This record gives sequence, structure tokens and C-alpha cells, in this order.
Amino acid sequence: MEEQQHKKTADQLIHDNSFIIWCLCPTKESDKQWIENYLSVYPEEAETLKQAKEKVCRLKFNHTQLSLTEKIALKNRILSDYEKHRKIRYIRLGRQFAAACLFVFCLSGTLYWHFLREEPVQKVDIPILAEIRPDPEQKEIELHLSKEKIKVTDNSTISIDKKGNIQVTEIERKTVNQTPPPEQQGEKRHFNRLSVPNGRRSSLILSDGTKVWVNSGTILQFPETFEKEKRTLYVNGEIYIEVAKDPHWPFYLKTDQMEVEVLGTSFGITAYGDEPSQAVILKEGSVSVRNGKGDRQTIRPNQCLTVEGEAMTVKEVDIYDYISWINGTLQFHEKNLQDVLRSLARYYRVQFDCPTDIGQIKCSGNLVLFDDINQILQTLQQTLSVSFSHHEKTIKVEFIHKQ
Repeated sequence: MEEQQHKKTADQLIHDNSFIIWCLCPTKESDKQWIENYLSVYPEEAETLKQAKEKVCRLKFNHTQLSLTEKIALKNRILSDYEKHRKIRYIRLGRQFAAACLFVFCLSGTLYWHFLREEPVQKVDIPILAEIRPDPEQKEIELHLSKEKIKVTDNSTISIDKKGNIQVTEIERKTVNQTPPPEQQGEKRHFNRLSVPNGRRSSLILSDGTKVWVNSGTILQFPETFEKEKRTLYVNGEIYIEVAKDPHWPFYLKTDQMEVEVLGTSFGITAYGDEPSQAVILKEGSVSVRNGKGDRQTIRPNQCLTVEGEAMTVKEVDIYDYISWINGTLQFHEKNLQDVLRSLARYYRVQFDCPTDIGQIKCSGNLVLFDDINQILQTLQQTLSVSFSHHEKTIKVEFIHKQ
């Protein structure tokens, strides 16, 4: 920890290359460097570190379009400075971020299968989930309240206080119908709905302090105020969530295939309605997952549980392959090309026509998501033996036939 002996101000942190890389492309190694090592020396700097990280993650790099020559020059300049201050084992991370490129190679993997059977329990609450289906024509983020619909700008943070009042950026909004106290409630509770279309992202701070990052093509339903007995959210799409800890106030997150129960933890959920499988990826804490049939499985940090039909499988993973999108990057390991393209399709509001044999190519890498999808496709095309061609609203993927 030689390089972290000197305390840094917030301004120094956001200009520190290794700190920026940790914010945008975190790994277990860099987590240890900044969270464990740095804060063990300067525990009083926890809030400064948090604020600096939030500032870096809010930066919009993608509005400036650089030429290939400028990108190479920028890469070389960053690497030159980076090599002066970092150990050799970290240089690989700098290259991944600075070059914003993709490393693709064929790899094989194995799945660890494990089932834990219990007596059937009540199935997922289908009536509420049936109401949350994405609108393919929607272009802007929408927040639906009891009697009001608010259009929200991209990457805005929405916060809800304990009384159900809504604040978006600097504008305070109050729900038209406040939820009455529990003793005055009837059987039906009102749920607000955050609808994030393809090509957009948002974040939410709930009334209990729970933080939620909402990815493209996602609908999240949440109550104006939580019940006293439990906290419940409903999701169709992909989120990353940091649950406010309260051992006496259990937290439930429901999809149309599973129910996740937690007391306080950080994890991601991928549960798009148009995909056959859904997944829970755990970063911290412990969660218990039940499928629609009532089977239950508990997972540990750095594990991914997949639900498909009545089957549940668990495997060890690099969690950043699943949650890197919250920092504006797309990291993946041993992933089918068709799954990578599916993520890009949601992020950029495009459609791909990809043959099955091409879609099965295994690839690993790290992409910085530029505003222009053509930059991403050019990187893929240069690395893989495939080409991309635009045909009206569809991008066709083909093998490149070498002469």
C-alpha cells in the first residue's frame, strides 16, 4: 500500500488515474486497495472517498467523439502517466479502461448445479407483476404516481422520503394521494412505477434509504411508503440494489419467476420478461431465493443463481461481469456474443439480426459504452471475424469471409 500513504482530497482523488479506473472498472483487487487498505489508514476519509466516487461515476465521457488517432494518443498518455505510479500487475486494468477495447477468446466453463428442496410456499404475486410490461415505443424515463406522471431526464436520481414525497434532481414533487397510515389502509396499496425504456438508465433512493440502480428496458414498482411488517419491490428488467439494513424489517424483491428475501445486502437482479431465465448476483450479505414453484436456495457473495422454469442453478462468478453497467461499462467473461449484443440492443435501442452459430461465440472483455454504437461495433468487428451492416432498423451480423 505504498502509493496510498498520503491522504488525498476529493479533488486529488478524481484526478487520480487508479482511483478513476477503480470507480469505472472495479475489481476485487482494486476494491481491496481503496476500500480496505486506504480506509484502514484514513477511516475518517470514508465520506470523502464516497463523494469522489459518486462524482466520477456521474461524469459523461461519451459526449466527446474522438478520432482513432486521438484515442490512441489519449491511451498512450494515460498509460505513460499510469506506469509511473502503479505496479505492473495493475497496468492491465489501465489498458482495459483507456483503450476501451474488447479482448475476445474462446473459453470453456462448467456449471455447479445445486438444488435445495423445501415444502412449497406461496407463489409469486402474479397480479401485480402482470401490470408491469415495458412499452417498446416509450423513449423517455417515466415515473407514474397515483395521479401524476413525471418525465425524468436520463441518469437523474429520484428520492422518496418517509412520507412518500418525491424529489427528482432539484424539483420536489409530492404524491397526489398520500398513502394513509397502515391502520387506515384497506387491502389494496398503491404502487408507484418507474419505467426506464431501452437506451436510458436511472437510479432511485427509497424511503428506507435503500438505493436502486435501474438499467435499460426495466420497470420497477415500489410503494409510496413501505408496510411496517415488510418491504416489497416488483421488477421486470435489470437492477442493482443496496438494501438498507434492518433485521426487524425484511426486504422482498419479486419477479414473475422468483422471490428474493434479504435483511441487508448488495446484489443485482436480471429478470427481463422476454428472456427465458432470470438471475440473482450477490455482492455482499446473504439472500434467499424462491422460484414460482416454491423451491428455495440461499447464495453467498460472488455467486450467481439462475432460475429457468422450475430449475435453479448456482455458480461462482465475477460480480462485475453483471453489475459493471452501473458505471457505464460492459464487462463480461465467457459470455455468448448473442448475450453481449442483447445488452447492447437495450442500451442503444437497436435490433440485431445474429445467426445462431455466430451468437454462440464465447467472448470476454470490457467495453466503455460510447454514445455512438458504431464505435462499439467497430471494436467488435476488428476483434472478431464478423461484420455489422445497417438495414433500416436492424443491424445484421455476418462472418467475414477472408479471401
